[in-house]
Amino acid sequence: MTGEPLPPAIRAFPADPTALTDVRRFVRSHAERVFLPSEAAEDLALAVSEACANAVLHTPSRHFTVGFRRVDDSAEVTIEDEGVFRHPKVRPGVARTSGRGIPLMLALVDEVSITEGSQGRLGTLVRLLKHRAR
Repeated sequence: MTGEPLPPAIRAFPADPTALTDVRRFVRSHAERVFLPSEAAEDLALAVSEACANAVLHTPSRHFTVGFRRVDDSAEVTIEDEGVFRHPKVRPGVARTSGRGIPLMLALVDEVSITEGSQGRLGTLVRLLKHRAR
C-alpha cells in the first residue's frame, strides 16, 4: 500500500438489512483506494457485512457505524453498534441456524477483536484487520 496517507473514512448506516449492500460497496471502494488486492477486498467486504448483519439482527440499534483506515500495510475496519454483545448459546443435538458469523470473520481476515457492549456501556465494537497479500 503506497502513496499519500489517506484520512480515515467513517460512515453511519441504518440498522436495516437493506443497508448491507451499501456497506459492502463502501468497504470495496476504500479497499481499492488503499490498493488492497481484489480477492482480499472481497474477503474484507464479506467479513464486514457479517459483522454489520450481527448488529442489525442481534441488537436494538437504530444505526451502526463503519470506519475504514489504512494501518501500515493493512486495512482496518471497525463496526460499532448501540447494543450489548451476547455470546451464542450452543445446545448439543440442535441444528444451528445462526452463530456462524464470528468463525466466518476469523476465516476471512487476519485479525478480529470484539469489545463487548454491556448494560452499563452500550455499544459493541468489532475490529477487523486484513493484511495486503504479499
